[in-house]
Amino acid sequence: MKANKFFAVALAALTLVGFNACNQNKPDTPDQEKDLALDKTSISLEVGSEEAITATIAVEWESSNPQAATVTPANDGLSAKVVAVAEGSAVITAKSKGGQTKTCVVAVKKAGSQGGEGKTIEAKRIWPIILDGTTADANASKIVADFRPNDNEKNLWVWDGSYSGGSATGANFFGNTDGYLSLVTVFDNYGGAGFNLADGSEFLAAATALRKEIVANPDNFALHMAIKSTDTQNVSYYILGCEGSYFTIGSAATSYSSNVIGDYARDGQWHEFNIELSAYATALANIVDGKEGNVFCMLAAGPAGSVLNLDAVYIYEK
Repeated sequence: MKANKFFAVALAALTLVGFNACNQNKPDTPDQEKDLALDKTSISLEVGSEEAITATIAVEWESSNPQAATVTPANDGLSAKVVAVAEGSAVITAKSKGGQTKTCVVAVKKAGSQGGEGKTIEAKRIWPIILDGTTADANASKIVADFRPNDNEKNLWVWDGSYSGGSATGANFFGNTDGYLSLVTVFDNYGGAGFNLADGSEFLAAATALRKEIVANPDNFALHMAIKSTDTQNVSYYILGCEGSYFTIGSAATSYSSNVIGDYARDGQWHEFNIELSAYATALANIVDGKEGNVFCMLAAGPAGSVLNLDAVYIYEK
């Protein structure tokens, strides 16, 4: 699978680094042009503000959502001005003549907006994957290893360009305005992405240690996640690089997993799931140490344009 690096947590505050993306697709180019890179892979702006973004080589610029953020090229051929128009998010794409692309995702929040009060998570220990900064700060003493993307050792990779950024507007699962993950399927019947931990990193070592703890005491651990949508698509998930842990949330099985654990009302409201990990202990036991890099993955079966909103995704000890 060809993967585009897509640190895509569409948030409205800098506490979780905004809605960050970096497309690492670099095809062979006929003129052997220099590598394309951007000086920013994420920008968090308030409505009415602006920020410059610069490429290493000449590019054409495009915004996926000009209603949220526009991009205007500068005369130097390398930089552009991003202007925040309205609350939401947009993917800014830079494309070179040789076909290289890089992306920067812009999260736009209302002027003067703030995150709400941090909520206490009922758990002994937590390994967050998607969690807003306000809530993470309020539960810092419980966090063992932070798997949230940082666009370095920890990234959200979109497979085959099958997701684009959605609009994470309104309150998240915990009721504050820090934001959440919003993805839109690009293709009919396929959208895939995974939160990946880099080989050799301390985070991958922490995932290995967590997996071993789950295998040793499976009844003590669960996966928490919240989801909202108005679309009818069904989505399958797995954790810690273990496809044997596949489960589906939706009204029917997908081609990826027949293990349907439940559905939710497609009413645009947040719905909470706690998945007991005891059912997957045997499968997790068979994973080779250091292969837990895809710490949380999702595969959607639904028409193009379907929206998947996720928040408060974390593994926890009860």
